[in-house]
Amino acid sequence: MGAKSKNTTAITLLGSAVVILILLFGTIWSGHRAKQDTEVAVRTVSLLYLDELAGRREQVVSQNLQNRIRDMQTDLDLMTKRI
Repeated sequence: MGAKSKNTTAITLLGSAVVILILLFGTIWSGHRAKQDTEVAVRTVSLLYLDELAGRREQVVSQNLQNRIRDMQTDLDLMTKRI
């Protein structure tokens, strides 16, 4: 093998190593980013779900309160009519 052939082999090996390192670190970085984005999406969906549950619970409590107020007004009307 001549000097030119050894040089070409060394450059090819070095270039291949650089490409492999770029692919390796790119894959690791992409995986890390995907994990972070997934965690953010899950948190956002969870918060939206909790907000929806809180809104529905608020409607139930409000309706129950309105029903009790109506019942108390009916009771007071009946009591005042008797007096």
